[in-house]
Amino acid sequence: MIKRWARTQITRWITSSTRLKLRRLAYGARRRITRAPLVAHYFHRVDDPYAQLMVQAVPELMDRFGLKVIPHVVERLPAVMYPDPARYEALSVLDAFRLARLYGLGLPSEATVPDRLSVQMCARYLASITDKDSFFSQAEELGSLLWRRDARAIQQRCAVAQMDDEPLREAERLLSKLGQYTSGSLYFEGEFYPGLDRLDHLEARLSKIVGTTSRPRFDATRRWRETLAAGPSIAGKSIEFFFSVRSPYSYLAINELIELRRISDVQIRLRPVLPMLMRGMAVTQTKGLYIVFDVAREARLKAIPFGSLAEVGEPIRRAMAVGMAIADVDQQLTFYESFMRSTWAEGKTGLEPATMARALKAADIAPGDITPLAPAAWEAQEDRNRSDMLRIGGWGVPTFYAGGQTFWGQDRLWAVIEALQAQ
Repeated sequence: MIKRWARTQITRWITSSTRLKLRRLAYGARRRITRAPLVAHYFHRVDDPYAQLMVQAVPELMDRFGLKVIPHVVERLPAVMYPDPARYEALSVLDAFRLARLYGLGLPSEATVPDRLSVQMCARYLASITDKDSFFSQAEELGSLLWRRDARAIQQRCAVAQMDDEPLREAERLLSKLGQYTSGSLYFEGEFYPGLDRLDHLEARLSKIVGTTSRPRFDATRRWRETLAAGPSIAGKSIEFFFSVRSPYSYLAINELIELRRISDVQIRLRPVLPMLMRGMAVTQTKGLYIVFDVAREARLKAIPFGSLAEVGEPIRRAMAVGMAIADVDQQLTFYESFMRSTWAEGKTGLEPATMARALKAADIAPGDITPLAPAAWEAQEDRNRSDMLRIGGWGVPTFYAGGQTFWGQDRLWAVIEALQAQ
């Protein structure tokens, strides 16, 4: 009991806005005392489609905020961070196309996964010019050739580079030391901003520092309500939602799905799956700590309670057995949201009978009115859910399937709505 209380208090402090403000104040004071410029570090990987978009976006930030960005080129990322690399890679290219179209950035329409030799040549060439002002423009140009698989042009451009691996390894060590595992990431004064999806947080932070009030340019994750209002109705159309009770990103997504259903009358089919840890997959400490930090800032932005964490563990099975037995989708959504809020925001473990009782009460279900599915029944349904998620190209949660397309991440509701409006 004491151990659980202590863990809850620690995570509450780690994810608190007070701690974040104090850290930012400390960095800002140090910068002002030393009269240092605004400096960020960018970690580029040539075969990351999100990085191809980032090398186009970063110069915009540099111009708008007077930001100095030091580039680093990485090549190898820890394999354990990506439980299904093939599906992740394929889905990333499709997702990057959507982002490129949304923001008016370039990604070759014929882009396919680059060949390894060209990747090695581009990585070593770019690692040799990280001190050049032309790094970002050259990275964009080479990336365009790489994604078009123009091996001849790449060889002509990169033949002058020395095949030296050490700059790449050094950049990978720095990325790990700073506490990140993904490429296409910006690091600024103690915080990481991976990909276009988190640049709105950086834009808001830099705007406050330099004293501007402009709306963030890279704010797609906030736009889904505008997308919904601007296009045709999606009432009656269907979204399949693959999620895990143990996933904090799924918790964020369920909160927004409840609002989406309320204002649009869209149909939602809930497809719960067991979490990665209960399927024998590992989450490293680096990844776990970053996820908690990232979910906390996303939750603050969206006014979703988060931060007093409790271990979920075995009660997940009980929650799935009960949740799958609920027939009404609105009651299902409310039940799962309440159960997950208890463990992700209120520090209540799912082992406590009161946690389940509160979740049922929130869904307006009396405990005696619901019979949890037997293990064989809910496990068979979970197996179908997981198989279907993999079949449509999903590799992890939360995954949406709508309009014949697959979307990964709680911040893709704008794309889900676009797909339904285009049906």
